[in-house]
Parts: sequence; C-alpha cells; structure tokens
Amino acid sequence: MADESAEFDRPAVSLAGLFPCLGPGEALAVVARAEAVIAGLPPERRSLPPDETARIARFLQPQDRRERMAAHGLLRHLLGAHLGRAPGGIVLTRDRFGRPSLAEAPGLDLNLSHGAGWVAVGLGCGGRVGVDVEGASRPVEWDAVARLFLHPAELAAFRALPSAARPARALELWAVKEACLKASGEGLSAAPQTVRLAPEEEAWSLAHRGLRLRAWSRLLDDGARFAWAGEAGLRFRVVRASA
Repeated sequence: MADESAEFDRPAVSLAGLFPCLGPGEALAVVARAEAVIAGLPPERRSLPPDETARIARFLQPQDRRERMAAHGLLRHLLGAHLGRAPGGIVLTRDRFGRPSLAEAPGLDLNLSHGAGWVAVGLGCGGRVGVDVEGASRPVEWDAVARLFLHPAELAAFRALPSAARPARALELWAVKEACLKASGEGLSAAPQTVRLAPEEEAWSLAHRGLRLRAWSRLLDDGARFAWAGEAGLRFRVVRASA
C-alpha cells in the first residue's frame, strides 16, 4: 500500500483548489487551521443550512462556535465539490452517537473533528473513516488519566517509557484511538480502555466490531496531533491545507 502520508508531508495545499472526486475504495483526510478555512474559502463554499447554523450557535464558547463553523464549512465545501452540489443545500443526519451521515449518498462515509484551533474532515467512498485532531498546549496529567483510555497492555508500555516521552505518546494514542472509534461509529462511548491498538511500523491496526481498521497520525506545526483511520483497503489521500 502507498504511503498515506506522502502528500501531507509536502507543502500545504490550497483549500480553494481542493476539489475531491472520490472513486470506489478511495478516501480523503484533510486538516487545516480553522482560521485558514474561514480566510481561504469564500462564504458560499462553506455555507451551512439554517439548521446547522442554529445548532452551532447554541454552543457557549466563541472559539468552539468558530471551530465548529470552520469544520462544518470545510466538510460542506468538500461534499459540494464531490457531489456537484451547492454546499449550503447539503443537509446531514446524525445517529444516536452524533455521528453525521448523508442520506442521499449512502456509500459515502464522513467524519470531522476540531480543537485547539484546528479542524479535520474525512471522507470515504465504500468504507468507514474517522479523523481526530488533539491540541498539545493544554496541560494534562497524562500519568493520572492514561488508565482511563489505554488498554492494560498499552498502559504497561506507556508506564515503561521515560517520563519525558510519555506526554507525546499519550497524545498520539488518544488521537489514533479516537479516530478508530469514530470510524467504528461509537466514538469514546466505546470505553477506549477496552480497545487495544496494534502497532504496524508507521501505522496502527484495530479489529473491532467486525471492522478491520488501519490508522496513521502526524504532528502538526504547534505540536497538536492529527490522526486518520479507515477500513483496511481504503486508499487515502491525506492533505494539510492552507488558505
């Protein structure tokens, strides 16, 4: 399988010029700063339907609202380009875990994430996908919280690391595991400490709920961690986008 991170490691791709057209078995994962989405996409390309705008407006924190608007705007831009539709007319539905889907395109899976000024979107044609982006600036007592999301075998390996190496490893495992569980459809409702990731060179794998998932991650400019996951066999294009 080709290196899914190859394009990510090149100079950033312009958001305005990013128009996916996915074929069967293909997937796309995009990460960008929220401000880059707002600056780089004209309003009509990131337009949201009224119900989505109203839902986001109910969140209390201005940064949270701005990141959500950017994440959903990027998702609508990509969906609109893929479907040949006006982004503002694309209406999503959500399951009981809050995971979005598009009823008019049942073979197209989608996922999104936001946090610490970053947004991420995943699309998959013919397979499940998940994305997660986690900031590194907020102080976290990883030694105390690791047992809440690491499998006992992962926890033992984590505690065997030098203390200076633990925060970066914990952040990576958190992001990768959340991307996998978002691909499975559960998110963190799945009790992540019961799920064990298997390392595969520069990737991870997980057999869970009848799915065979593979996942990857990369550090972002400010130390945040971006992770993407999909069903085994999906061919990912992974893009770091800019205004």
